[in-house]
Amino acid sequence: MNILLFIKDFELGSKISSTCVDCGYNVDFCDEKTSPDKFIEKSMLAIIDLDESVFFSVGLVSELKRHNIKIIGVMDKLIAKDLKKLKNAGCDITLPRSSFIKNLPSLLSELVS
Repeated sequence: MNILLFIKDFELGSKISSTCVDCGYNVDFCDEKTSPDKFIEKSMLAIIDLDESVFFSVGLVSELKRHNIKIIGVMDKLIAKDLKKLKNAGCDITLPRSSFIKNLPSLLSELVS
């Protein structure tokens, strides 16, 4: 099973991918040029760094949802109007970056199992 990572921050990407691999998942790094056709059937979860302007997109969230992929959004600071917009587009969970890494193993078991 694959987890799609829409993350440009090297340190954050390394921590997340390491945790995902330790939990037994394959990781695919994606960028703004990744075609929706690459959201293969084996991908069950996407983690998006919403602080990256190229990934803060209702269109990206909607496209992932169209492929039945669960979505976790990560932001430094959660802003109510942004959260509402992302939730309406299909983002399952949006968390502050500070608590995300330590809670990732339990999130994976909850969302992907």
